[in-house]
Amino acid sequence: MFNKLYERVLKYIKKEYKFLILLLTLFLLVTIKLPYYIDIPGGIINISDRIEIDNKNKLNGTLNFAYVSEMKATLPTLLISKINKDWDILKKEEVLYDYTEDEMNFIDKLSMKEAVSNAQYAAFKEANEEFDIENEKIYVTNVFKDAKTDLKIKDQIIKVDNIEINKIEDVKKINEYEPGTKIKITVINDKKEYIREAELISYEGKTIIGVGIGETFDIKSNHKININYKKRESGPSGGMMTALTVYSYLTDIDLTKNKTVVGTGTIDKDGNVGSIGGVKYKLIGAVKNKADIFLVPNGENYEEAIKVKKEKNYDIKIVGVSTLKDAINELKNN
Repeated sequence: MFNKLYERVLKYIKKEYKFLILLLTLFLLVTIKLPYYIDIPGGIINISDRIEIDNKNKLNGTLNFAYVSEMKATLPTLLISKINKDWDILKKEEVLYDYTEDEMNFIDKLSMKEAVSNAQYAAFKEANEEFDIENEKIYVTNVFKDAKTDLKIKDQIIKVDNIEINKIEDVKKINEYEPGTKIKITVINDKKEYIREAELISYEGKTIIGVGIGETFDIKSNHKININYKKRESGPSGGMMTALTVYSYLTDIDLTKNKTVVGTGTIDKDGNVGSIGGVKYKLIGAVKNKADIFLVPNGENYEEAIKVKKEKNYDIKIVGVSTLKDAINELKNN
């Protein structure tokens, strides 16, 4: 019976081999990833629905952050991007730089955690609420080309020589060392502990290890805070809108005034709003979702948003902000 089945299959393949080759070719063309990425307009995420403070998470309108959709290019998507002016092709190195995909995924996830930490810190300060920070963690996010160290991206720094690292200021104490000083650094990477080494270098008059670092921490207060971001979400650009939502719930001030407010921008602990990429795609996504106001960092981001609004004749109010306080005041007055 097996022999008969084998003969029938073989006979079919011989008869239809041209069709099967065509089918295989089409499959490969559609699924093979090319060394390019495609950036396209994304959508918006209602952050005010993702955050709950003391059982409060309802506003009359919504506070949202805009995002960019990015995909690995295949031949069909590459062809579409040649036709669609809102789809842009990026070379792999323009997206990953010198990082591997795994390293870039780690950095994107970490930058989102850092943004959420900073957003809470800034919002609590602006709302004049008492709080403490705990569970601080310091990670290596970049290793400079001229660094003399075997530190790796994803290393969590827990000790330098015999000094425990509990906050980012502890790492900055290295500035007091002399260039050329050799140190041992205890780190955790993938749940394993390692001893790394570094010879300190001089940069712009400062003594440094030669690495970029990121910081995450938790907020401890009398308030019960629950923030629910999804695993696939990453990046720091939702920081400002997260801070606005936390502030709104802490103060019982509904900043939305029944409007759909969309925004983008990083934030630091002092409430400074930083620039981001992909403004064009985020504005398009905001307009498609019928946003009333689009908050964007001042400077190049704001100028780009205004340019796109004029080119596409969008009916949306674009507001440039430099700080969390700016954003709060703008929404209070709109």
